[in-house]
Amino acid sequence: MEALEFERARADALREQLETIVVELEGAAIDESIFASMAPEDVEVVRLALHGHEPEEPDEAWAEVDWHSPAEEDEPDAAEHEEEIVRLQEEIAASRARQQAFERYLAALGGES
Repeated sequence: MEALEFERARADALREQLETIVVELEGAAIDESIFASMAPEDVEVVRLALHGHEPEEPDEAWAEVDWHSPAEEDEPDAAEHEEEIVRLQEEIAASRARQQAFERYLAALGGES
């Protein structure tokens, strides 16, 4: 039973990691797509609730500067995200198979009593 509970918790953690990566990878595009069909005042409410602030509009001087932050260089690219998504999906499938094996074992134990 302990091994089954561990495997369930592990699968939950893997799903959370997967969701985080998918949101990081596709979240902004999904938001903008949905926001395009919403009233501006509704977008403001949702954006504030999700992000805690309205994105600031860059001023003219900001737009003319050609720069990028060092943090951007450290961010994984889309291909790395896709690889991690595939890896996590495989881990979740393997975890699901282990859970089913544990469940069958526990069912067999219960059937012998």
